[in-house]
Amino acid sequence: MKTSIAIIGAGIAGITLGRNLSGLADITVFEKSRGLGGRMANRRREGFSFDHGAQYFTARSPAFKAAAEQAVAQGHADIWPRAVHTLTTNGLVADSRPTEPRYIGIPGMSGFANGLAEGLEIRKEASVARLAPSGNGWALSDNEDRHLGHFDLVISTAPAPQTIRLMPETFSAHAALKTVKMSGCFTLMIGLDAQLDLGFEAARIEDPVLSWIAIEASKPGRSEKTALTIHSRNDWAEANLERDRGEVQAEMLQSLKRLLGKNFSTPAWLDLHRWRYANVERPVGQPFLFDPALGLGACGDWCLGNRVEAAVESALALSEILIARLQGA
Repeated sequence: MKTSIAIIGAGIAGITLGRNLSGLADITVFEKSRGLGGRMANRRREGFSFDHGAQYFTARSPAFKAAAEQAVAQGHADIWPRAVHTLTTNGLVADSRPTEPRYIGIPGMSGFANGLAEGLEIRKEASVARLAPSGNGWALSDNEDRHLGHFDLVISTAPAPQTIRLMPETFSAHAALKTVKMSGCFTLMIGLDAQLDLGFEAARIEDPVLSWIAIEASKPGRSEKTALTIHSRNDWAEANLERDRGEVQAEMLQSLKRLLGKNFSTPAWLDLHRWRYANVERPVGQPFLFDPALGLGACGDWCLGNRVEAAVESALALSEILIARLQGA
């Protein structure tokens, strides 16, 4: 009988881990949301499309480059943007850095995750709230104490602050989890009826409030309707996470008006999303966490850094340990 493994979180780390272990174990991935990809997220409203989480990813290791190019060949990814300029109150500063391929999911950012997840058993809208020892494994339950199953091993790929609340005090890596620091972000989504030419596809922003703007229609496979995705600075978001959403939105719009000279306060569509754990400020500094005695582990970008590839590298490293364990069982 195969070992049963529960993976908590269907972001890139959870999906990568599930793919690598699926031939050796019975894998069930639990995802609290309706979609896959974690912060590689996409939102569609009123004909507008917004990648309101991660904007693109790079691939530098041979293995991840191969995965990214395979996704492009399969229609799950494409390359965007051609350049990332810098927007300041004095105007636009052209991107002069050496170019490297930047990838996005198709038809939305989550498309990359959806392609990787094909064939995996994923239970969506299933939030794991508690782990309880049960025989030689663990019983999982949700916030309403509904039983989600019994598993020999449990791996969390949720952000470190959520993982630490889930793991029992006896988990040997509790101290390491406490060292991780993550910061939040607000994402402003603006949909316009009229065409808008700002002279760029995407730009970093030098501003006390805002950090990024993307023109969604410039991305391959997206709706042609004019949609803007704007990220706040992480430090500004941290200082304003619990602030009234209307006030946050108004201040972000005011900053955008100052930068672009345009008023976007009454567009066809306007929405704000809060990411409580958007950026890895201080990683744990090791590829993964695993307690072999308890059969509990954790991995994710927060182990190594702040890139999508860091999530993949973390999952691959933990995969090696678990594959050796499974093959020796």
